[in-house]
Amino acid sequence: MTEPRSSLIVPLMKARVPAEVQLEFPLPPDEEPIRDPFAADLYIAYALEIADEAVPSGRRHEHVARRHCADLGVRPEELRRHAVLNLRDRRPELSLSWYPDVRAVTVSLNGTAATATTAAAGRGTLESSLLLDEGFLDKLAQDVDGDLVVAVPARDVFVASGTGHPDGVGKLRWTVAQVWAGDRSDTGGDPAWDVPAGSLLTHNLLVRRPATGDNASGIAWDVFQD
Repeated sequence: MTEPRSSLIVPLMKARVPAEVQLEFPLPPDEEPIRDPFAADLYIAYALEIADEAVPSGRRHEHVARRHCADLGVRPEELRRHAVLNLRDRRPELSLSWYPDVRAVTVSLNGTAATATTAAAGRGTLESSLLLDEGFLDKLAQDVDGDLVVAVPARDVFVASGTGHPDGVGKLRWTVAQVWAGDRSDTGGDPAWDVPAGSLLTHNLLVRRPATGDNASGIAWDVFQD
């Protein structure tokens, strides 16, 4: 049986585009990719993940606009739930690599559809989207002291520690610096952290805490300030 196209929907973390570089002539509303705000300078977009051996990751992503939702049989407000469920179905091989010297961990995803390996031991292009997987985050938060802190400097990089581990948070900041290093030959940047410029996301570290406020409930993300 052919799987429905809705099973191809995945979440893509994106960086907000500064106003000065936005399109002078915006796309029509039905053509504009659907975006949901996340936290700080990040938002969530949605895409169909298509196998394509012509690209290094073995996959290409076609953004989902409002006009696609009827064809997919998914309402726009349901995209996030579908995308998060599909993320783990399409990336069943999740691995955690804890640093030996500090309490910090790098998380990698490898889906069975991959036809090529990326740098840094097989990152899977969607690691940052694990920010949306509450079940995984609840388990990971139990492995660190304090509140969970995460660095997602690029779409395929997810490194985590806790507020109770200053050295681990330092490792996260080191990772951000490595990923954003411009000319590695001059800065001595580790080539294992080399990522395409188009996948860069944020310099910020994000902290996951109980929501606050008069009407707040659940968990919320915010920029981590130490």
